[in-house]
Amino acid sequence: MYFKDFAFKPYIQKALQEIGFIKLTEIQKEIIPQALEGKSVIGKSLTGTGKTHAFLLPILQNLEEDKRFCQSIFLSPTRELAFQLYEETLKITKHSDIHIDVRLYTGGTDREDDIKRLLSSQPQIVIGTLGRIKDLCVDENVLKLHTAKTIVIDEADMFFAESELIEIDQVFSVLSNEIQIMVFSATISQNLIVFLNKYLQKIDVIDVTNRKLTKDTITHIFIPTKNKDKNELLNRLLKSFNPFLALIFANTKAKVDEISLYLASQGYEVAKLSGDLPPRQRKQILKRIKNFQYQYVVATDLAARGIDIPGTSHVINYELPEDIEFYIHRTGRAARFEDIGHAISFYDYEDDHYLEKLESKGINSIYMNLVDNQLVPTTERNSQAQRKRPTSTVEEELHRKIPLPKKVKPGYRKKRKELIEKQLRKFKRARIEEIYRRKGRNK
Repeated sequence: MYFKDFAFKPYIQKALQEIGFIKLTEIQKEIIPQALEGKSVIGKSLTGTGKTHAFLLPILQNLEEDKRFCQSIFLSPTRELAFQLYEETLKITKHSDIHIDVRLYTGGTDREDDIKRLLSSQPQIVIGTLGRIKDLCVDENVLKLHTAKTIVIDEADMFFAESELIEIDQVFSVLSNEIQIMVFSATISQNLIVFLNKYLQKIDVIDVTNRKLTKDTITHIFIPTKNKDKNELLNRLLKSFNPFLALIFANTKAKVDEISLYLASQGYEVAKLSGDLPPRQRKQILKRIKNFQYQYVVATDLAARGIDIPGTSHVINYELPEDIEFYIHRTGRAARFEDIGHAISFYDYEDDHYLEKLESKGINSIYMNLVDNQLVPTTERNSQAQRKRPTSTVEEELHRKIPLPKKVKPGYRKKRKELIEKQLRKFKRARIEEIYRRKGRNK
């Protein structure tokens, strides 16, 4: 199906030609016809499959440009995603002969200026983060959303905190009961379904993931660390290929800082992207990344969710994320649309259950080692999985005594590893003391 098959407004058609959109993606084929009819929809689609334009184009097509009141609301979980959506919207609306008032409301912008402007006029399209929109429409009552015909919740499963669900409830309380609701995410949790049941009489999830965790165009490579220095291992890995853009993920801001400093000391031009950066600095870094001024970006999961970082050829998991769903979001960055990408992850002994779960979900894992700064295939983990584990070694006995549950709380892997290492050191000390005692008796 082609975009020209729809009778889009002339300015939308002109924008699509400029952007270079010709054929629809799977999510666009499913969503656009229903959205044009004003139906509420829930779209489940992997990162990088075009879901932004699946809801943006119908909304602009149904927009009444001559009506100067709020008609559509886009809720985003982060400032970066909101700003990205704002930019994508302006790429289309700038072609309209009639000015379309699109406004961005996020933290880090001038709140007083926003309020002052709202007192004189209302935007036709509202894009922003939940906290700021709730502040303006509920707390200050200056943003009038009761006229809106459509609300979009993008990357919906990132709104998981109880406080956020309360704020969404407060925003929905000022909306029309007849409003069109569109929800999009790469994963649809049961908690999200329960929440949406309050607002949608019938929930019909449009799932175009075909039950695949990730796209076929991504190669999944796993490298054992074996208690090696991971920074040094990362350095050797980066020397084994020349990425167009490599996204390196860690689980904490502290680890992102550590990796960034290490790579910089090795002569790499590195960008750091994490949640503690001031908004202005974060915006500048994203702009430089999009202008291809960096070859390496070290990030927390902030960058994994929907932020469009073009040209990402490699995703490197310095640490596997606690939640497998975040593995999906991270690795999805490596193959936007029809691109081919590589996901490379470091793993340790204790990650066996995690890797087995990934493989059970259909991910084709390739196990490799670094030999002379070259990636070489290995059957090491596969052979380990096929043979029975011996019960003789103390370390393996400790792994059995301190099992890794199916559902892991944040930080448990690290605590478990530290506990095993502590018990192992205690055992080794006892063995050494016993050896010295024996030597003393034999003198």
